[in-house]
Amino acid sequence: MRLVFSEFETFLKIRKLDGQLSDFHDDLAPGKSAATWAGHVDWPEGPVDTRFVQLGWRDVMKPDFARPWLRTLKDALRSSLLYARAGGYTATLKSNWGHGLFCLYPVIGIVLYLLASVLPPILLAPVILTHAGAAVSGDLLSSAFAWGVFLCAGSLWLAAVYAFVRWLEPKSYFRYLVNSWHFMARLAKGEHAEMQARIEEFADCIVDLEAGAEDGEELVFVSHSCGTFIAIYVLAAVLRRNPDIVRRPGGFAFVTLGPAFDCLGGFGADGGFGRAMKTVARSGVDWTDLYAPHDFLCGGRTSPVERYAWPACAGESLPEPRRFSVRVPDRLSPKDFRYLRFRYFQLHFCYFLTTVRPGLFDLYRLALGPRPAHLQLESWQRRAED
Repeated sequence: MRLVFSEFETFLKIRKLDGQLSDFHDDLAPGKSAATWAGHVDWPEGPVDTRFVQLGWRDVMKPDFARPWLRTLKDALRSSLLYARAGGYTATLKSNWGHGLFCLYPVIGIVLYLLASVLPPILLAPVILTHAGAAVSGDLLSSAFAWGVFLCAGSLWLAAVYAFVRWLEPKSYFRYLVNSWHFMARLAKGEHAEMQARIEEFADCIVDLEAGAEDGEELVFVSHSCGTFIAIYVLAAVLRRNPDIVRRPGGFAFVTLGPAFDCLGGFGADGGFGRAMKTVARSGVDWTDLYAPHDFLCGGRTSPVERYAWPACAGESLPEPRRFSVRVPDRLSPKDFRYLRFRYFQLHFCYFLTTVRPGLFDLYRLALGPRPAHLQLESWQRRAED
């Protein structure tokens, strides 16, 4: 949220506009997971007012992060195996090697963690047992003492490796991704009842917002990163309630930023995600998918409908979303780009950074600009293709 507010101020400064965002406050949604705020910008074409509703689901994930570490490792191995069996790693490596390596990152981290935990004690076991046993006379006593020393040393080593991983977490995001993959495996396989319930609550919220909106008021549904596959589920649930919402008079635009379709879709399209993707593609919604080639956490080169939609009927052709790059090097100042170029976890939020060059994608112009979203997005797509 701080990033959104600070970048909005930068947006106003660069564009020489007057405007403001109100303070945001929590709604009474489950777990106080949603937030609302308002925005206003004075354009030469006229003033624009926007209501923002952030649909949050971090509280649903929190129990996954509270599991004991041994249980976390066990579940991580299971989720990695399920992803591999479905061909997720192979598909991502073929379409986008950078994103494929990112998907492999939690697996590589687990392997390195296990090797660092058990390999040194195993290799040093003969030395420890021999020298510790020699320090005490008597066969039985020396053996017991040697094994006691070995077990204490091994336990201290395991604790040290675990503490090192915790210390490294703010830069590595290893534990976060291990837990996220477990969350995604449960959702992909239809095993996460709490998240499914939250998705239905989100759908009710959007339908209620649409019902209370004015005829000329436009609805723009935006998601980022792992929120992209959640948004597919949510929009499919919205369409079950109101199939015509995508053709409302004021307009309805669906925008996915830095998509993470591969992260969940790689578990296979037969767990509900494929059906949701097919429902969204069939609906005719104005869908724009924006990606950044420099963002390895984003699977932007994936054609989401072709890869993950439930198989269409014979002769049925499902449309892909409008897709184009946000052109990160052109949007940022040279200094900012040099800083973020290889800081991949920070670069993943580039979609929320203000654009320094006019005519390129800018979230704040999309959300608070004077043009309808689909016209603005079409204009940016033409510029991206030139």
